[in-house]
Amino acid sequence: MADLTLPEHMILLILSFLPVKSLIRFTCVSKRFHSIILSDPNFAKSQFRAAHDRKTLAQRLLYSPTVPKLESLDLDSPSFKHPSSVRKHKLPSAPAHDDVLPLGSCNGIVFLAFDDKIIYSWNPSTGFFKKLPDPGFSPNKNELSVYGVGQLPATDDYRVFVVSTDYADDKNELAMFSSRAKAWKKLEVDFDEFCFCSNQGIHLNEALHWLDTSKEIVAFDLGQEEKHKFRKMLLPRDFNDGGGDYYENHLGVSAGGYLSLARNLYVCDDSVDIWVMGEYGVRDSWTKRFNLKFSHPPRQNWNFNSVLVLETTLVAEIYVHKRHEIGRGLVKIGKKEDTCSMYKDEGDWLNMIQYQESLLRIED
Repeated sequence: MADLTLPEHMILLILSFLPVKSLIRFTCVSKRFHSIILSDPNFAKSQFRAAHDRKTLAQRLLYSPTVPKLESLDLDSPSFKHPSSVRKHKLPSAPAHDDVLPLGSCNGIVFLAFDDKIIYSWNPSTGFFKKLPDPGFSPNKNELSVYGVGQLPATDDYRVFVVSTDYADDKNELAMFSSRAKAWKKLEVDFDEFCFCSNQGIHLNEALHWLDTSKEIVAFDLGQEEKHKFRKMLLPRDFNDGGGDYYENHLGVSAGGYLSLARNLYVCDDSVDIWVMGEYGVRDSWTKRFNLKFSHPPRQNWNFNSVLVLETTLVAEIYVHKRHEIGRGLVKIGKKEDTCSMYKDEGDWLNMIQYQESLLRIED
């Protein structure tokens, strides 16, 4: 009888075309499958590249409904608003803590800060959980006021940028972690001149981006090794027409990998305008591309709280002001079908980030 066993390179190729959710189930098939799927960094990279090229990377929204829990929602599912879309996450061997803060994600790897001091890398899909070295910040009761994560693809180096702020003494400590160096580096950067509108930096083109209250975009290049500094980029020329202080602005990355900018009225506005920067760093390449419509807004007074601008959708936390309480929920507003889904929860929304399902991890 002919040998029907496939060569291993064919098995690896077939497996690389499967989604992460299926691969995790297949770890029970054999010890070999378990080793390939969860322990082979080359397979993890090939699976991620295949899914990226085919545009089949599963997208999820990670959030903290109550301290210190973490949950996620399937951003690709039409049942976003249904409880069946919710995944409750357990962190293996997490330190005792009162607060957990998602700093950002890159290629499916999420970075978490516990009590603004202890930082871990974590893959929510595989459960891989690894403590990073101590950043060496002051032992005072500081807070991580600004942060962001990204990758330098040429060297496969994941970078974590954080600003630790001592509000009592009005002092900032800046540091950046390199996965290749396996160490933090303190940064001497003139930071006091900035006042960012948000904590989390948006990763694009090997740089992190924030909106500043001076109506500019402030960027930090993650590849800087010696002299570290921020650079500025300008908003669209017509962006503030009729805007005033009643508008809120949010940065994101649109489909195709372009920097995008969303603007909405603070209270009871049922639409969000989206601008896209067609050529990175060129002010005149900003164009107003589309408008996202909140199709069924609450009847009571309500307002956007935090907003996450994604490729073709927008996810926002909203507060609904009832007679004796404030209701909370997440809404997903889609571009293609002009639809809106809402997921309600009774907890306090602390932070939310998008992540992609992958098998990747920070290697030892």
